[in-house]
Amino acid sequence: MIQSFEQTIGGKVMQFCASLGEGPTPHRVIISLADSAKTLVILDASGFISTIKAEIEEPEKLIADAVIKVESEGLIARAIETGEIQEASL
Repeated sequence: MIQSFEQTIGGKVMQFCASLGEGPTPHRVIISLADSAKTLVILDASGFISTIKAEIEEPEKLIADAVIKVESEGLIARAIETGEIQEASL
């Protein structure tokens, strides 16, 4: 499942993708640049409540919530600015 979305970074509209990925936790959402697939943000389901939420929530809702979180917390802009992958919980 992949969701494409746009966000304005530094006055420029950029294209991104959010997808479900496997990892050490049951679910995680990976945010990347649409044109290069470079990973910018990884959101893991960590902790009891996040893990349960990831297990019972529809994948589309999980990804949509992750997109809202990275936009509201400025994680994509921080990743682009620093060149470092940002990590957060779902």
